[in-house]
Amino acid sequence: MDSTFSTNKYGYQLYTLMFFDEHRNGVPVAWVISSRNTIADISTWVSTLFAIGKKERPDWHVQAFITDDATAEIEALT
Repeated sequence: MDSTFSTNKYGYQLYTLMFFDEHRNGVPVAWVISSRNTIADISTWVSTLFAIGKKERPDWHVQAFITDDATAEIEALT
């Protein structure tokens, strides 16, 4: 998971969520545009995406997360 930072005049963040396939290739699976990057906001959309993923693929599970050193992203995932 990663987001843009100060790349547009409106201050919106673009988050990209990628999964690894069975060949260890990164596959983008979701994009989220948000006007805020608080822990609560990130946690809300991550939880929603996970619920959708589990509904579509009950056998799916998260093994790890990779993110840069963004405190809000790290806190939302813990």
